[in-house]
Amino acid sequence: MSATVQILSGLGDKGPAAIVVEAQGKRLLLDAGGALHPGEPVTWAQGLAVDAVLISHDHVDHIGGVVELPAQIPLYCTPLVAKALPPQRAWQPLPYRGRLDVEGIAVTTGQAGHSLGGVWLHLDDAGGIFYSGDACFESRLFPFDAPPPAHTALLDASYGRYDQPQAQCIHAIGKALDHPLVLPVPETGRALEMALWLSEEADQRHLPLAIDPIIRDNLAALLALPNDLRRKGLDAAIQALLQRPNARHPALWLVSDRDDDPPDWPHHRLLHTGYLTPQRRQQLAAGEVLWQRWNVHLRASHLVALAHQLQAVQVAPLFTPLHADAETAWRDLLGTRLITQPSLDVEAQTKVLSSPLLTP
Repeated sequence: MSATVQILSGLGDKGPAAIVVEAQGKRLLLDAGGALHPGEPVTWAQGLAVDAVLISHDHVDHIGGVVELPAQIPLYCTPLVAKALPPQRAWQPLPYRGRLDVEGIAVTTGQAGHSLGGVWLHLDDAGGIFYSGDACFESRLFPFDAPPPAHTALLDASYGRYDQPQAQCIHAIGKALDHPLVLPVPETGRALEMALWLSEEADQRHLPLAIDPIIRDNLAALLALPNDLRRKGLDAAIQALLQRPNARHPALWLVSDRDDDPPDWPHHRLLHTGYLTPQRRQQLAAGEVLWQRWNVHLRASHLVALAHQLQAVQVAPLFTPLHADAETAWRDLLGTRLITQPSLDVEAQTKVLSSPLLTP
């Protein structure tokens, strides 16, 4: 069997995710990303005809473009992700971990290690087509499920060639906690595991802490899921955090990211831990905010390990620049498997890789 893959958006830059896979006469859209920055147009959806939409997770650059699509197109996502859909948008459930048929194509899902309710997608056609969505091996809270083999791998490369371990990131953030801080975070993503970590740190350092109610609600939603959808041994810590009242005068605030600016928090400094908008990059350069990454995407060595594990013959690094120098570096990492063109023809075949298989 054969298939075609068209990366409408998300190849060559940090942009909205939108990928069309055509197989068995059907066209499936993997993710429907919206603009990362207010006011930017969403152009990938113009004139697009597909038979179904599958959404990996609920962050705006993967789900925010649903409003651009006709409402009658069948849409699949997990129940927790469905909460972020436009009001009244019909949807059908994806399993958090499992298998279903979509327009005659077998789709397998698994935990992606990135966010509440988020999954990776594997299409059982043309030797396997794997799309990671946003993925991470290092989450202390969200598991990452090993996927089936796939001829073609479309992988989260949001961090480019960056490869710093999570432990080093957490250590660096910890050094900043002795000053009054506000940490704006995506409320279904790193917010949940950062809440647990900050609770531990606040206790050890005797620091007053407050956590946004929506983050607490999402922790409760995670706790209500089957226990194999979160890392082992954390339930008691989650329950304790949910029962812990917010401090009246917190030195540390963990808040849902609402485009907070320094004037919004005159008695605290903002510490960002993820993607910076152009405005926030300017604020960082001016010394108005702090920044230290908390890993929530695949770093370079983990992306390569995942490509090996999948036994992929074609690998497209998504959501990262692919200018000449970057392409050379990716070719050093992935060799002849590297794909930099937005249109792929996928033929089922077998190829023996020279590199040993690795596991996350």
